[in-house]
Amino acid sequence: MKLLIRDYVASLKERQELDAILPDLLSELGFHVISRPGRGTAQRGVDVAAVGKDSRGKQKVYLFTIKPGDLTRQEWDGTSQKVRSSLNEIIDEYIPTRIPAAYRKLKVVIVLCFGGDVHESARSLVTQFTRRHTTRSISFEEWNGDKIAELLLTGVLREELLPKPLRSSFQKAVAMVDQPDIAYEHFALLLAALRNGITTGKDAVRVSRQMYICLWVLFVWARDIDNLDAPYRCSELVLLNLWEIVKPSIGKGTVQARSQVAVVQHTINLHIQIGTLLIERKIFPHVDRRNALSAAVATRTHVDINLKMFDMLGRIAMTGHWMVWVSSLGGPIDPDLPRALDRIAQAGMQMIQNNPALFLPLKDEQAIEVALFLMYAVRTGALDRDIHAWLHEMAQRFQLAVHFNSRYPCRFADYEDLIEHPKDGSDEYRNDALAGSILIPLLAAWLAAAKDRVALDRLTALKADYFKDCTLQLWLPGRESENHLYLNDEMHGDALTDLPVEGDGAELLQSIVEACEANEGFMALSANRTGYWPVVLTACRHYRLPIPPQFWIATLTAPEPTVSTETSAAPDAKPRSGRRTSSKGSSE
Repeated sequence: MKLLIRDYVASLKERQELDAILPDLLSELGFHVISRPGRGTAQRGVDVAAVGKDSRGKQKVYLFTIKPGDLTRQEWDGTSQKVRSSLNEIIDEYIPTRIPAAYRKLKVVIVLCFGGDVHESARSLVTQFTRRHTTRSISFEEWNGDKIAELLLTGVLREELLPKPLRSSFQKAVAMVDQPDIAYEHFALLLAALRNGITTGKDAVRVSRQMYICLWVLFVWARDIDNLDAPYRCSELVLLNLWEIVKPSIGKGTVQARSQVAVVQHTINLHIQIGTLLIERKIFPHVDRRNALSAAVATRTHVDINLKMFDMLGRIAMTGHWMVWVSSLGGPIDPDLPRALDRIAQAGMQMIQNNPALFLPLKDEQAIEVALFLMYAVRTGALDRDIHAWLHEMAQRFQLAVHFNSRYPCRFADYEDLIEHPKDGSDEYRNDALAGSILIPLLAAWLAAAKDRVALDRLTALKADYFKDCTLQLWLPGRESENHLYLNDEMHGDALTDLPVEGDGAELLQSIVEACEANEGFMALSANRTGYWPVVLTACRHYRLPIPPQFWIATLTAPEPTVSTETSAAPDAKPRSGRRTSSKGSSE
């Protein structure tokens, strides 16, 4: 276990990696963190500052200067960014002027913190410097990768908090990171066991940090072998588990509540980092080449290509949604962020145009990914024509696939059923294959907003000629959804059924608007109430729940919006059209 953690620490970069886990580690060890890493501010050599007790129980101020990997002669000196320059700044500027007044009488420990080891070429230089500057009030310590790994294992990951059965699940998840399904299974067992061990608020903080650090370890190992599938899926699961843990603390000003919220923020940043790295490495370089991404799936069956392409489209969209959310928080914004947001939308559209598998889902539930990308792409305002063309083509291919008994969207989830679909062209089989649909009303609503009567007529004819018994439906969170959405431990929610797909679609849009206005479950979700709306989208994508129409209906019915991702309340009204029934799960 120590070797696993040691290798993980050695692989961490300084910015937003090693300096991201160190404050939580210090807090778990009993330190009081008084300064965290900042960007765009003069740190005077100090990345993290904390107050804690030394091995003799004496309270001291610990000032950490952090560097990734090994400390070599080149990293020691040469420029203003090297370790020696940072140490000089700490001694000359930070200690005399930056330490809070309440701690100025305490002795100071300057900690050289790095993920690897000190190279022999730098050892004598480091030793001479520390000896020369050691005084009665200033001393030095080295925290190398071995030391940090030991602290992790005696702190947040110590055996009484992460016993052998849990360590086994953790180690198996890391060992099988190149087999994403297996790694995810073991990691999910780890998270469930950790969450079930919470009995106090202090436990909640500790478990939150454990989940976060375990995710970091998994990510770093996966990054080293260039396979980010498992950490992406696990980061979604960690985020949802953390939200379930932090819910009782929302709005409270206690130290424990603030600590839990901080871990959630760190996890969101890590999730975005994983998603961004995934699309930059695996998707962006290939979106402009015909079928390049489809060919990369390396399979002999169309099913794998279709499933993987829509999965990737959903990941692109969710990464964009989280980045939009971060940009709305205020504070310093990366000047390159607007360009990055547009780049994600444009790359997603290029991916669609160059991979025809994305012109028609194989599974009806892939309406989830369609909705996520539509919601994200439409915000740019520059892709409206491409969006309309995509939806128009999808409606046309849907009609042709059914007419020629080809691979039309179905409700099946089992891989064998998808491979064999369609088994035959009988009405009986077709009625079973698409007994209910969330894709058809989603397409119809967006095409109605685009005033595409030709495509709408195709969907109307499709329903009338082939799917007379198909239930057209959407999913709305119910009052009980707050208790079950983030863990998916029970079925929940309401189905909006009997949606009218006919004419110009005006009645359909009105039905959806009125149902959304009458629904109370959506704004009862804690993630929506507190402004963390992408958590709801993450839960829907992860657990395969349809995207609530409250997220997109305002876009289609402006200038009279009901609820969007920026609103905080929904008007109270009763629906005149459509029928709401208890769904107890997804809407199929």
